[in-house]
Amino acid sequence: MIHGQHMPFDALTYAWNHPHKLGPALAGRFASDGAGPWTRLDGSFDQLAAAVRPMTAAIVCGLRSDAMDLHVNARDVADAVSRDPIRLGGFVGIDPMSPDWREELQTAVALGMRGVCVAPAAQAVHPTHPHAMELWETCQSQSLPVISAPIGTKVGAGPLDFARPIAWDETARAFPRLRILLGGFGWPWIDECLAMLSRYPNLFTETSTLVPTPWRLYGALRDAWALGVLDRVLMGSAFPFSEPAEAAETCLRVNVYAPPQGPRIPISSLRAMVERDCFKTLGARGPTLSDGVGVAA
Repeated sequence: MIHGQHMPFDALTYAWNHPHKLGPALAGRFASDGAGPWTRLDGSFDQLAAAVRPMTAAIVCGLRSDAMDLHVNARDVADAVSRDPIRLGGFVGIDPMSPDWREELQTAVALGMRGVCVAPAAQAVHPTHPHAMELWETCQSQSLPVISAPIGTKVGAGPLDFARPIAWDETARAFPRLRILLGGFGWPWIDECLAMLSRYPNLFTETSTLVPTPWRLYGALRDAWALGVLDRVLMGSAFPFSEPAEAAETCLRVNVYAPPQGPRIPISSLRAMVERDCFKTLGARGPTLSDGVGVAA
């Protein structure tokens, strides 16, 4: 179990108090998938606060897709953060195709948001679209990191290609000071994500999409270790899709899925990944506990 002063960080969580915030395409999954895990999800702000109690700190992301009528806005994220401001830090969901994204970003920064969250396939916008490139330029100038959330690979409004890690190639070259987190190991393009991390030092990823299938997580982490980019992998749960503490334990125990003659990832490297400060790594100001004030419960 997780214990001691060195506690995990969670680079990707979500929260919503009302399913209608997710729009009909996502909220409908809760109603239609009666036997599936979606119906059991509780993404409420209070539940998020309870889930992150074993963590040092966690990023909670807003989401916006005008094409999918999805809008967990900056005030929603600020409300979620207020449930545990010493552990939670917010990233605002911005849709580059929204005509008011500039005003929304300004409001979000005033509310204390530490970065920006996008989802290209859900938003039907390629990362090199002129509107998106303007957003990246603004984020770089304001030192706001960008998370490309793995929303849109299963349900989306745009081409699936927009979710590919390689779609960020031109952006990574054009904005070398912009820190970009490619969510969920770029699934289903895991090798492509690792190639991008190998090429660009300002790119990062996190574990959330692979935590439910730890045998695949082992392969991704093994390859990241072999390529020398495991230091740019962060632990992410995508709460409420996984519990943060359980996701951290899965990462720490992933070597049980190594084949008999396969390499074991050093436990020190796995622990370093789980305890890596996601805020500091992405160049964002963290909440109180991530700065070493207080003791994680």
